[in-house]
Amino acid sequence: MIRTIILAGVMANGVCAQEAATDAFGILPTAHLGDRANWAGLRGSSTGEDVVQTAGPAEATVLFVGPKSIVAGIEPGHAVALGLDIYGNMLDGAQAQFTLGYGAGLPAETTRGIVDTLFTPPPRSGVFLAGAEVGGVQSARADYRVTAHLATVQPQFIAQDGRILPETFGQIASEPLVDAYGNPVDDGVGVSIFLRDGAGTATFLPSVVRDATAQSTLLARAITGNVAGQMALAGTSAGGLSFDVEPMVVTDAGDILIWSEAEINATHLRVGPMATDKGYLVPDGTALAIEIMGGDGAMQPAQGWVLDGYAAFVFLLDPQSGPFDVTLTLSDTKITRQVSVAQPPLNATLRGAE
Repeated sequence: MIRTIILAGVMANGVCAQEAATDAFGILPTAHLGDRANWAGLRGSSTGEDVVQTAGPAEATVLFVGPKSIVAGIEPGHAVALGLDIYGNMLDGAQAQFTLGYGAGLPAETTRGIVDTLFTPPPRSGVFLAGAEVGGVQSARADYRVTAHLATVQPQFIAQDGRILPETFGQIASEPLVDAYGNPVDDGVGVSIFLRDGAGTATFLPSVVRDATAQSTLLARAITGNVAGQMALAGTSAGGLSFDVEPMVVTDAGDILIWSEAEINATHLRVGPMATDKGYLVPDGTALAIEIMGGDGAMQPAQGWVLDGYAAFVFLLDPQSGPFDVTLTLSDTKITRQVSVAQPPLNATLRGAE
C-alpha cells in the first residue's frame, strides 16, 4: 500500500528515474557530473558499468625540501614532489627528476602522485636551490640551507697583548670559528666565555658569532691579577686565554669625616674623594668595606660602593664614644685612621650607598 502511494506521488510530479554515478566522493546523477567526470579513480553507475578514470597530462609540480637547515656532513635532507594534472589528480608512474643544487639530477618515478628522495648534500655550508620536474612540468624553486657542523668546531682565543687596567674595557675575541670541513660558523650563534682570576672570582661573558668570530667586551671590575679564560660552543670548550688585570692601587683615600645625628643618636661617616695611583677617582660602583670602633669598644662593619669618588654610611653608634678607629678596605688597599667627631661639612650630601 505504501509503495503504491509513493509511486503515485512520483508519477504525479513527473519525476523520471535518472542514471546515477558513484565515486570516492559520493553519489550524484550522471548528468550532473560536470568536471567531476574528469576526477581520477574508480567510478560506477546505476547501469552496472564501472570506469577507472586515469589522470591526464601533468599540469603542475609542487616541491617540498626540508629541513630548512641541514648540518653539514651528518644530516640528510628530504625532497618530496607532487605531480598533478589540470583537475588536481595525482599522476601515478610519471617520470620525475630532482635538481638539488649540486651535482647531476636524481631521476625518479611517482607512486600515486608522490615522489620523494633522501639526499646528502656536500659538506659545504650555504644556501642551495632545488627544483623538481614531473611529467615534463617544472616546479617552482625551493631552497634549503646547509650550516656548519658546530660539534666539530675547535674554538681558540686571540692572544691578549699587554695588561688591562682596572675599571677599563678590554676586548676578548676568538680566532675564526670553522668546522672540520672549513665552513664558517653562522652569524648569531651563541658562544659563552668564562673568566676566572687567581682568587677564584669568575666572570661570564655572553657572546654571539659575527663574521665567523666571537667577540665580547670585558669591564675589568672585581677581577685582578692573572686571568684565565675558557670558551664554550655547542658543547665543546677550550681554554688557552691568559692575561693580566692590574690591581687597583688607592693612593689617596681623601678625608674621613664623622659627625653626629643627635635626633636619632647616630653617627655619619663620609670618605673621599678617593684617588688611584693612575691619577683618576676610584670608579663608580667599586666595592669597599669599612669598620668603625668607638672608645667604648662598640664596633660596626659595613659594606658599600663608591659614587663620584665618595662613600657614605650611617652607624648606630653613640657619637659620644669617639674618637673612632676607622679601617677602610678598598681593592687591595687597607687604610686605618683615628677620627674625631666634627661639625657636619658644608656640603653634607651623602654620596655612595650602603
